[in-house]
Amino acid sequence: MMVLVTTMQLATARDNGSIVNLRLSDNSPFRVFIDGRQVGGVGKTASFANLAQGRYFIEVYPLGNSRKNERHSRNFKGNLMVDRNTESFITVFPEYRKLQYDRVVSLNTPRWNDRDNNCNDRGCRNPRHHHGNHSGYAPSAPVGPMAINPADFQALKHTIDNGSFESTKLNIFKQALTYNYFTSGQVRELMNLFWFENTKLEVAKLAYPKTIDKNNYYTLNNEFSFSSSVNELGDYIAMR
Repeated sequence: MMVLVTTMQLATARDNGSIVNLRLSDNSPFRVFIDGRQVGGVGKTASFANLAQGRYFIEVYPLGNSRKNERHSRNFKGNLMVDRNTESFITVFPEYRKLQYDRVVSLNTPRWNDRDNNCNDRGCRNPRHHHGNHSGYAPSAPVGPMAINPADFQALKHTIDNGSFESTKLNIFKQALTYNYFTSGQVRELMNLFWFENTKLEVAKLAYPKTIDKNNYYTLNNEFSFSSSVNELGDYIAMR
């Protein structure tokens, strides 16, 4: 497997640089353009280091496609958001014109034992009040999978609600589930779009592995009319 690794000298300071890792949803090889210029060659993955915080315009062309073929369904063009001092793992879904941030982690590591930065002959400074280049603070980027954004979620609800039959609604939900994560609150809203108790229960079961705040999943019990559904969902979760 070819791996594309490129360093972009775009950060103003070394410890402010971020890393972005890209892959396509089908793991096929591709080429990347960032802000209009090609970065690296062709590979199944791409990793860019020393990116400054900000927004970039990114173009992704699977192998065999070119910039001249603007309307090709497998090409992706859109904005890439990069937070300060983070490493992002992103899957590109060209056919859906979207990026999925699978994981975003901080590259900052608290330097508790760094006496040059935190200690002197008067003692050690509290790291919480240290504002140098090695403060050890994580940026605002979330850690772990990100739930579907509000605009896309509203579009999903509208699409499901327009389904003529319960089976159609459920199939639409299953399609969206493949590429998205949800909060417990969003799952509750989706359950309310279905008519039958057994369908609500199926939605709750299917969504559980793709829910980012499983600690709040108990709130879904309020959407059931029968205690048997509550018990069945509880048993299902206990077996996961």
